[in-house]
Amino acid sequence: MPNKEIVFENLLKELGYKDDSPILPQENKRYQQTNFRFDSGAIAVYSFIIFYENKKSYLWLEFLDSYEDAQRKQRIRTLAERIKFNEKTRLAEVGYEAKYTQDPSLFSHEERKNLLLNFIKITHDNLKNGMTKLSPQPGDILVAKPYGPKIDQGFTESSITIGTRQRAIVAKKFGFGELYNDGFQYARYDEKCILRPI
Repeated sequence: MPNKEIVFENLLKELGYKDDSPILPQENKRYQQTNFRFDSGAIAVYSFIIFYENKKSYLWLEFLDSYEDAQRKQRIRTLAERIKFNEKTRLAEVGYEAKYTQDPSLFSHEERKNLLLNFIKITHDNLKNGMTKLSPQPGDILVAKPYGPKIDQGFTESSITIGTRQRAIVAKKFGFGELYNDGFQYARYDEKCILRPI
């Protein structure tokens, strides 16, 4: 069986990318917890960021995920273009997780609305000023996967479709681009550290 790392290096060269950077393991998620209390219960929202030392390390994970895929070369080419692989800037994946004291469908419409507005405000501040002691720098790439159910409809297929679409719309308000068929959205900080869609 061929050495996957050698196959990966050869694929990068075939695509015209020369990069002698080492493949490094991704950092653990860095969390920032925010608690919300309502009459119906409480929600803890854990915003997270996963920082990658270099873009090659991020591309390596996609390569491993798509190793058996007949379209592997095209997937790597497309992703390398989206993350501006030739720009030697930083890359991080961002997102959030939540824990509830009760079934989220039991929260009132007003409580869910307040949660969303507060979450948007906090996330906007995180993306503008940095989170978990990681401040943005011009050229940084952010990746987000807006996957999840609609809060009041449980974990059904239709709920996940609607929830993912809603999350993608919210992510666009922060500066992320369209939701691509790989399930991710991408953005890049400009020279003034304003997040711009890719």
